[in-house]
Amino acid sequence: MNILILGNGFDLAHGLKTKYSDFLNYCCNQFHKFPTYKPTDKYYNNLWIRHFINVQQKMGDTWIDLEKEIFKVIQHISQLPIINSSNYQRIFNMNYDDGIFNFYNFTKYLIEPMGSTSAEKGYLKCDPYNEIQLKLYFKTPRGVVNFLYDQLREFTKLFENYLINEVLNHIESESKYKLSLKSIGVTEGSKDVHILNFNYTDTCERFYKAKFSGYCDINIKPVYVHGKVENNNNECNLILGTQSFDKLPPYTMPMDFNVFKKHNQRHKYGTIEPYQDLLRRIKKSKSMPVFHVIGHSLDNTDENILKHILLINSNSKINIYYHNEETQERLMNKINDIIGEEEVMEKVMFTYQHDPKRGILIPQEELTFTTNS
Repeated sequence: MNILILGNGFDLAHGLKTKYSDFLNYCCNQFHKFPTYKPTDKYYNNLWIRHFINVQQKMGDTWIDLEKEIFKVIQHISQLPIINSSNYQRIFNMNYDDGIFNFYNFTKYLIEPMGSTSAEKGYLKCDPYNEIQLKLYFKTPRGVVNFLYDQLREFTKLFENYLINEVLNHIESESKYKLSLKSIGVTEGSKDVHILNFNYTDTCERFYKAKFSGYCDINIKPVYVHGKVENNNNECNLILGTQSFDKLPPYTMPMDFNVFKKHNQRHKYGTIEPYQDLLRRIKKSKSMPVFHVIGHSLDNTDENILKHILLINSNSKINIYYHNEETQERLMNKINDIIGEEEVMEKVMFTYQHDPKRGILIPQEELTFTTNS
C-alpha cells in the first residue's frame, strides 16, 4: 500500500506560482490597475490582504509562515480589551487610502459609538456605500472574532479565484518530470495507491493521470485534506487557518477563536470524511503502508494530522523526498519533532527527489528507465 503525501513544494517543483507571496504580488498589481479605492472591490477592503502586504517583509516565504502569522494576529487580538470585556461596543473607522494598516495597530482605529444598534453576527458594516471610509460597528467581542474570520474566508475565496484564473488556467500541458513510481516500489498493476494532498490544486492528476492509468490504479479519489479549488461563485471549502492551541501554556486562547483552527475547519467544510476513510484503509491494510512525502515542510501547523496518519499503522514505512541539502536537514529535524527519534530510526528514509535511480520526480533528460518505470 503506497500513499503519496503532497505539499506545496510539489506545485513549486512544477513551476506553479502558488506561494502566498505570488498571490500578494497579484493583489498589489490589482491595486495598481485601479488607483482609486473602491469599497465594493474585495481586494481593496480585505484587511487580511492589507495586513499580509504590510508585514510581509517580517514573514518567511512559505504557507506555514502565513499560517503562523494568522496565529500571531489572533493571539494579539484575543488579548485586547475589546475581547476581554462583557460590554465593549466600538466603531472601527479606517480610511480606504490608509496604506499602513495591520492588525497589530487595530485599536488605533477604534472609537466609542454614539448609541447602539442590533447586529446579527455581533458586527455591522455602517454606511456600505461610503467610498472614503470603512466603518464597522462591533456590538460584542464575538463580533470582532466573526468579522476577522469572515475576512479570512473572503481572503481564502479570493485566493481560490487566483488559483483557478491565474495559475491552473495557464498550466503547461506536460511536466518537465516523469513521476517514477517503479523506483519508489510501486508494482505495475497495483490497485492500492493513494494520494493525500495538502495542496488546493490537482497538479498531480493533471500531469500524471495517464501515468496512473497506464501503470497502476488509484483505487479511491485523491484526498484533499485542505479542500480542492472549485469554480463555484460563492462557496469555498478551502482550509486556511492555524495550528491547534493545545501547546500554548500558560496562556489560553478564548474558545471563540477555535474557528481559526484548521482542525475545526476540516470538520466545518467537510474535508475530514475522505481523510477518515483513508485512515481506516491504512489501519486495516494487510500490506505494509509506505508513505511518500513530497514537497511538504512537515511544520507544526500540520503536526497533529501528520503524526496521526504516519503512525496509524505500526508497520508503516516513511520515505521523505527533499530538493536540496538544506531542506533535508530541516525535514530531519521536523520529522523528529513529529514522531520521535525512535520511530524515525525505525521507519524513515530520506531521498533526493530528482535522483534518477531512487527519486520520484525525475527530470526528463535524466530518465533512464523505460516508459513504464
